Amino acid sequence: MSKLTLDSVEWSEFKVGELFTDIQKGKCKNENLETEVSDNGISYISATNKNNGVSNFVKPNHLMQKGNCIMFVNQGDGGAGYSVYKSENFIATSSTSFGYAKWINKYTGIFVSTILSQLKSKYSFGYGRTEKRLKNDRIMLPIDKQGKPNWQFMEDYIKQEIKEQSQKIINYYENKVLKLGFKLLDLDVEWKEFKIKDIFSIKSVKGKTITNYENGNIPYISTSTNNNGLNNFINTKENISNKNCISIDPIGGKAFFHEYDFVGRGGAGSAINLLYNEQLNKYSALFVCKIIENNAIDKASYGIQLNGNRLKNLKIILPIDRDGNPHWEYMSKFIQNLEVKSIKNIVQYIYIQIKEKLKEYNLKNIKWKEYFIEEICDISSGKDIYEKERIEGKIPYITSTSNNNGIGYFISNTNETLDEHIISVNRNGSVGYSFYHNYKALFGNDTRKLKLKYQNEFVGKFISFMLLQQREKYGYGYKMGTARLKRQKIMLPSNINGNPNYDFMKKYMIIQEIKQIKKILDYYNF
Repeated sequence: MSKLTLDSVEWSEFKVGELFTDIQKGKCKNENLETEVSDNGISYISATNKNNGVSNFVKPNHLMQKGNCIMFVNQGDGGAGYSVYKSENFIATSSTSFGYAKWINKYTGIFVSTILSQLKSKYSFGYGRTEKRLKNDRIMLPIDKQGKPNWQFMEDYIKQEIKEQSQKIINYYENKVLKLGFKLLDLDVEWKEFKIKDIFSIKSVKGKTITNYENGNIPYISTSTNNNGLNNFINTKENISNKNCISIDPIGGKAFFHEYDFVGRGGAGSAINLLYNEQLNKYSALFVCKIIENNAIDKASYGIQLNGNRLKNLKIILPIDRDGNPHWEYMSKFIQNLEVKSIKNIVQYIYIQIKEKLKEYNLKNIKWKEYFIEEICDISSGKDIYEKERIEGKIPYITSTSNNNGIGYFISNTNETLDEHIISVNRNGSVGYSFYHNYKALFGNDTRKLKLKYQNEFVGKFISFMLLQQREKYGYGYKMGTARLKRQKIMLPSNINGNPNYDFMKKYMIIQEIKQIKKILDYYNF
């Protein structure tokens, strides 16, 4: 199926009022008097363009309205003119309205609300979206042959976009799990980006279509996504490709390793391509196939096939050895340690490893000990860059906020506080909040920089979290200064020698991160 594009259909103008069978106003006139906050409640919708209009969660009551509608923000500072699809039941401020119609579902709702939000620029706090203005607003929508809104196209288009975005998220987090899996198995390595052409010899295949062959005992490999690409067994002595290679499906982006000689489907169109490297074995190949698929699936289709220069320049990230070359041995060890038999199961096998290690890395089963902060960290002050001095840029500037991992601004200034792999602790403002920064950042004077004597990202996150647990003892009148911070005690896991058990902290945090990623992947693998 070809990819749907917005310029592949005709468009026409429609009045907003003609699209909806019912437009209702929000029923809540006073949030404080008419609602009761509840963490397990339903959405409270206010006149905001943030968080899909949700500003709180409240107990259901007689003001509740049904979901599966499109929300219109009628007035509000910055929100007027904003629209969003609402699937859930809710209670809403009277500064909002909601459109209902039979054509609305999750996908058409997202499409139309996105179009409606383009009208936001015409509204403001002083020029609200009245019911009359709303109904008379005009928007452009795709149309069918009868000149009516093409709801099916809109639904299919949004499904396509969601699928593409979901696949990118899945690929990103599966790659992240693979990296974390290496660390969990004590295979600590650096990673590096490679182009396919830099590490593989790429060869084409010359096999005919399968109807040209009689049945035999030579594997015939095509673009099939099942059974390792195997389509059938044929009888031939010509155009046989050598074993120990990876085949790439140019349409689906699938990758398979072949330990046997075979005939590959060639010719124009959907011919497979082969990747050769003398270092490949069945274990390292399984790993590489997974990495290739995670980077290729969203780039391959009937319309844009993954061959030629697209395949040559496809970028993948692999573990490397000391010379900066792919670490084939570690890839092989990784797969062997997990006892993986199929590319599809790599991430699942990592989860199995986690279940086993949860018993070993349990906070209740480890000895704890008090340490002074200065025993495990070097502490220094930040330095203010005042508002009039700040130049907008890309460097995070860490302030005493409790939000955004402590990042207050992005600037292009620099000073001696520029550093990475730092724990920041707020001494002022949101006192006691602690964040780990594995990126280069600048630090304001209302924060203190803690440089771990044992440098590791996961240890840093663990200790930062433990520091955060003590923030309640500090306040605006009791600041966390450098001297006080040095003598602050912190409870940490300890080893048999009485030293901080950094290995436990590292493994514990890796496991927690993989567990959270699993929840994300379970959600997107719907």
